[in-house]
Amino acid sequence: MSERVPSRGEVAQAAVWLGKHGVRVETPTRLLATRLGVRAGARPRAFLIRVALFLLAGIAGAVGYQCLQYLPGVRGVEMTESKVVYFLLCAFQWATWSAIRHRHRRAAAALGARALDRPRPPWRSLVNRWYLASVVVTFGGGAALGATMYFATEYRTYAWSWLGVLGLGAVVFAAIFAGVVCRPVIAQDRPSLAVDTVLRVDDLTLALPSMYSFPVLVDLVTTHRQPPGFAPWLAGYVVLAIALQVVGVLVSRRRRPALPAGDYGVPLPAQAGAR
Repeated sequence: MSERVPSRGEVAQAAVWLGKHGVRVETPTRLLATRLGVRAGARPRAFLIRVALFLLAGIAGAVGYQCLQYLPGVRGVEMTESKVVYFLLCAFQWATWSAIRHRHRRAAAALGARALDRPRPPWRSLVNRWYLASVVVTFGGGAALGATMYFATEYRTYAWSWLGVLGLGAVVFAAIFAGVVCRPVIAQDRPSLAVDTVLRVDDLTLALPSMYSFPVLVDLVTTHRQPPGFAPWLAGYVVLAIALQVVGVLVSRRRRPALPAGDYGVPLPAQAGAR
């Protein structure tokens, strides 16, 4: 099987990504173009088709979830209205991640025996405490709120229906997180090794655990299906989770290692007539 050549859009967007990280090239190496193109904004047809199929699956999942209202003892009018947003978020995030993972695997297969034999960086070196706090608040804090609503109020249908979609988000997040930290090093030299390390941090940022906190706002501002008195708690939960995530991303970007000098591809031609 012949190796697939990155599209012109992927090559161009890979150069943009490198430029944002202090490396200016006209044409990145094939390895870097394969890994960086989609994440930097290139949208080949296969990617768009993948996203469309996953979103359709997400809509189907939301419809199926709503059908739980026909089970005995379930009050359908109390089920969370945020379920559609949760399913669409999960579908889009997984579609994006699967496209990126596919290109990582393609790059690793193309390298073959030329790949550097290096151990994976420990996961603790990839995330900061703010990021971990956002994970704990989003899923642990959400679970505590849901359990409180279930056992302390009569709104049990709302509680378990929200916990169900929050749990789905936790599964998607955990799968992406594990995929990033367990991924083998994909590099052939010092520059591509440095890019590999930066990509791990970026991929964990893509996971965005706090993203799964804000859909509950749909219930707060539209249907008001949450138990009385819990609106301030849920709003505070969303604000705290997102604030921790934002701080974590900013800290991560400030501590991101610079890319060393080396061969990242064909450099930009010298500007003629420069003065």
